[in-house]
Amino acid sequence: MSMSDVTLRPATKDDVAAIASVYTPARAAMPGVPVIHTAEEDLWFITHKMLPECTVVVAKADGIIAGVAAYTDTWLEQLYVDPAHHRKGIGLTLLEHVMHKCPGGLELWVFQSNAPARRLYESRGFRCVELTDGQSNEEKCPDARYSWPGNL
Repeated sequence: MSMSDVTLRPATKDDVAAIASVYTPARAAMPGVPVIHTAEEDLWFITHKMLPECTVVVAKADGIIAGVAAYTDTWLEQLYVDPAHHRKGIGLTLLEHVMHKCPGGLELWVFQSNAPARRLYESRGFRCVELTDGQSNEEKCPDARYSWPGNL
């Protein structure tokens, strides 16, 4: 699969279950990060927080939703790819889309243990600006705040 085989479109409320089918396993696959929410709680979060509070775009590959990104004007809130579709350019396609839509710059949080995601962000000009012990996040895992200055 090449990046040209990935298509993006705005998410709708009809995509909740498909987004959850990416979000839940992607979060469970993160190294060193405990699973603290049930699949039902993830559905609630997507329905009541992610979709209403963010711009959400889904990535389709092989005919299914394989990735999701949720963002505001200045924050990349969520970026997840189904583990079965890792290393196929989906995360990069989503990230570059969000960067294009937010040319004034972006910030994001990522778990320190998520080395593949950190490499992706760094490859596109994001720089680590803060490391924490994780006591401020739900998972209580060390995280890192990244910043990208934008193109303006």
